[in-house]
Amino acid sequence: MATLQFFIRHNTNYLRDKFILVFKSNEARDYFKTALKGSHFEPVSSDEAQHAARIGINGKIVSYGYTMKLTDEEMQQISTMDWDQTAQLLAEGNERLYQEAVTKEKGIKKE
Repeated sequence: MATLQFFIRHNTNYLRDKFILVFKSNEARDYFKTALKGSHFEPVSSDEAQHAARIGINGKIVSYGYTMKLTDEEMQQISTMDWDQTAQLLAEGNERLYQEAVTKEKGIKKE
């Protein structure tokens, strides 16, 4: 299993909105860094990401990044009480989103 990479995404246009992003591949991480214009990815440890998810930053809740590619069953498994599993699921969701974007881009370039 790949080592997970944890980041807090900051964006100058949305100073109060921060996301926890977890990646299992450099390719997915690099894609998101390029695609999310105006964003800065602050590398953090797993413990720091869990703390941000549970406690927040400066009194503001920090949400998990993009979960739209997780199944309903997977969404029900997300919990800060089982951070290791949650981090794996978040990374898997980001990987799926990345793979879908790459597939769409390849389809557009072929036409």
